[in-house]
Amino acid sequence: MSDHIEIRKRLHGIASVAEFERLLNSRILTDADKQILRMYYIEGKTLSYIGDILGYSESGIKKKHKNILRRIF
Repeated sequence: MSDHIEIRKRLHGIASVAEFERLLNSRILTDADKQILRMYYIEGKTLSYIGDILGYSESGIKKKHKNILRRIF
């Protein structure tokens, strides 16, 4: 299984928003990176929707998401 898939499972398994926020704040991430993760994992938005909101293509957001996951763990 790919590392990013395992990381996604771990992020989906975080029990509380407070725990998720602690994780985000303990890593060096841009505000945009944090926003992408919050929208996807907390708010349940699709990557396509996030791309529309932030002005990226869906594939651009997918790449950004994958790169963020690599930096988190």
